[in-house]
Amino acid sequence: MKRKSKMTVEDITPVHPADRPTVFREPGSMLYADNCKDLQAAAQRGEVELKAWTRGSYPGLSLQHRLPQICTVGYWDAKTEQDWRLARHCNEGIKLAYVARGSLHVDVDGVSHRLVQGQLLVVRPWQLHSIGEPNVGPSRLIWTILDVGVRRPNEQWTWPEWVLLSDHEKECLKKLVQLNEKPVWDAGSELSKIYESIAHIVRDRLPEQGETRLKIALNSLFSCLLERMEVQAPALNHNLSFMQNTVLIFLKQLEHALDQHWTLDAMAEECGLSRTRFADYCKKLKNMTPMEYLTHLRLEHGIALLASEQKLTVTEVAFQCGFNSSQYFSSAFRRRFGHPPSEMTRKQCEG
Repeated sequence: MKRKSKMTVEDITPVHPADRPTVFREPGSMLYADNCKDLQAAAQRGEVELKAWTRGSYPGLSLQHRLPQICTVGYWDAKTEQDWRLARHCNEGIKLAYVARGSLHVDVDGVSHRLVQGQLLVVRPWQLHSIGEPNVGPSRLIWTILDVGVRRPNEQWTWPEWVLLSDHEKECLKKLVQLNEKPVWDAGSELSKIYESIAHIVRDRLPEQGETRLKIALNSLFSCLLERMEVQAPALNHNLSFMQNTVLIFLKQLEHALDQHWTLDAMAEECGLSRTRFADYCKKLKNMTPMEYLTHLRLEHGIALLASEQKLTVTEVAFQCGFNSSQYFSSAFRRRFGHPPSEMTRKQCEG
């Protein structure tokens, strides 16, 4: 049964969607349908080669019923510096992206990394990440995104039937991906060859002609990935699969959705918890009730907006921060900082 989410793509309208990540989503929904539009536009202009088999709103040839749980598989080949990037977002599956040539700057959960030729990016569905700093440079990136039915780190994986790994191998690979947060890996020569074979299949064949070949290649990829990750032996942290970590991730990402209509029930539902358990975790992690922490984040964002060069009115700031009225914002602001927000706007105007 699908969990009804309180946050949807349609809810996020005030600013560019790729800069406003939701936290957890209903399985099957597409996050930031336009996050790839800049890449797609560059491909249409001939500035980058883009080939992919996809479903949903990802650009490329439709997989339709083929390879269930693959969101997208393909590559881009950018020969020159680009004027676009993949802004901060989450994916609905495990992203496995290989840098075949060139280099890329990526940001995963606020930490910057530089990927060079021969390295692999592994990103979990709950990890916010962007590619390009500030834009994508000359690079060839080959990727696949596999939806294993999880949106939170504590959930159970569901592998597609066409994956031929043994149950033991599936469990080992799941643990290696789920119980560490290392995003950058050395691919090795065998995995590199597999990725290039995937790119050739997607480039040279239609989905109905190359489905079997791609299944074989992807199974080889997962088997080789397991070996590579075992060789590089990350330290596994079983705490990452605990419900407390799910709440911590939600609280970290809450600042990106402050203008949503959050209630205690909505926040608890996003984490799959009862009101009481969610509130207990929040107090343990932040020493505040959920609504106190939400107000804290909104006021911190409010004072940053008032101090910015945008010269927004108090009412504009209030609504951008998620307050229902400028009066409520002003009252909470005065209690927190000892003076009304209008005092800051007056100083901005005088400056």
